[in-house]
Amino acid sequence: MRAIRRLILVILVFAASIDSSYAQRKEALIINQSATTETSILFYYTDILAKDKQKSIKPGDTLHVVFDENSFDQITVRIAREHYRVRVKKPALLVWPGDVVTVRYVEATDTYTFSGKQAAELKFYDCIRHNAVSLDSWAYETFLGDLPPTLDELMCQWQDERRLTDGLLAELRNTPGVRPMVVAALTRELQLQAFLFLLRGNSYQELYYATSTYVPSSLRQYKFPGAVKMFPAVYQDSVLAQFRRLRYLQALPLSVSERRSYVATDFMEYLALAQGKPATYGALYALAKREYTGNQKEWTCYWLLYNAKRIRRPQPHLVKDYRSWMMPESRFVRSLTGQDQLTLVMPDQQLANTDTLISPSGQKTTLAQLLAKHRGKMIYLDFWASWCLPCLMEMPASAALRQHYSGKPVAFIYVSIDEDALKWQRATKQHLPKNVEQYRFANYKTARFVKRFGITSIPRHILLDKYGIMRYAEAPRPDDPELKTHIATFLAR
Repeated sequence: MRAIRRLILVILVFAASIDSSYAQRKEALIINQSATTETSILFYYTDILAKDKQKSIKPGDTLHVVFDENSFDQITVRIAREHYRVRVKKPALLVWPGDVVTVRYVEATDTYTFSGKQAAELKFYDCIRHNAVSLDSWAYETFLGDLPPTLDELMCQWQDERRLTDGLLAELRNTPGVRPMVVAALTRELQLQAFLFLLRGNSYQELYYATSTYVPSSLRQYKFPGAVKMFPAVYQDSVLAQFRRLRYLQALPLSVSERRSYVATDFMEYLALAQGKPATYGALYALAKREYTGNQKEWTCYWLLYNAKRIRRPQPHLVKDYRSWMMPESRFVRSLTGQDQLTLVMPDQQLANTDTLISPSGQKTTLAQLLAKHRGKMIYLDFWASWCLPCLMEMPASAALRQHYSGKPVAFIYVSIDEDALKWQRATKQHLPKNVEQYRFANYKTARFVKRFGITSIPRHILLDKYGIMRYAEAPRPDDPELKTHIATFLAR
């Protein structure tokens, strides 16, 4: 009997260690345990930058859902067979780092079964899938055939959905074995989802099909039979009441909710149509700038511009305005301008082995190797030269900065573009102590790093975070107080 108990204890500890290790690595696992005769399952989800990720997983294979700085706190993973129609409501579930979920699909009955450690939660996802409520935001995309004939009928459907949502959430709160963070997240997400259902009423305003950003060109001339010139007072009151109810979300971090972005943009569309204005990108962008503040304003404007770009309706004049009031190194600006493609400084991929660096003692290395060596630390790259007077004038401030971060995970690397080795060595002896990492390009004119990141003038500084991601391609100089603010921000992450 003792041996059996000991064995059970070992198994439990082993299972807990697996969950713990995946939590530490910030990823969730979804395992396709369908029979080998079944087809692959398509999993897809999105991130804060509206970048969609999808992968088809064969029976027996595992999806690694990786959480990074652009991930939501909980990721909504939607599940489908390949080639499913968009309008078909699909299973969806929320996953957190450390979660391990098994999915089994049976084509003959078109059923999905979830299993895993959090059995009560997985049962709830199955429950809402078989009700009118859904975690799949795409299920509420407007299709002509899905709309009831009148706005009044849509309002009745919404009332039914809201009552059903409230009932399901009350049941969830009383269900043992559901983690508090899951209760909080599902309460928020399903309330937002119900609001999205209500905002489908935008489709009944007569300007919608002619001007909405969501309507394809082929439907611009369509006249919806149930269209109204003005929204009825009861609809306007309901929309504004729901918005006030959920307004608290604006003060929360962006990572809290994916559906918050859909509601934010659809509500701007409502405001434009309610005022009798076309729901164009320009109108929605202007309203978002006026109605929202802080990160909600930044994010909503970004989503509008990014989606315009994604459906090949770019808005360069709006992007220009967005860049005028946003920080140039904002992840949103970098995404809109394509700079995020240059962010990851991966030693084996983006930096050529020909970028040889030489130390004062003559030892050769590459910038790629140096960055790999200091992975896990903030890295401040200082590009300079012996003949550059502004560079030399920054050296005292740079020394003070090194002293300030002594003993902290911040590395300072000085890279010279000097062609004359003797002049460079004399300058290093005069301005840099021996224990500081200092190198010069063997041939900076052919260095791919120099070309890739446009190092055409010096002094030039680049700041990378602990994960090797370039945060500031043109970082503040050592004597700029803003630099410490940036370093503190990324050290805290």
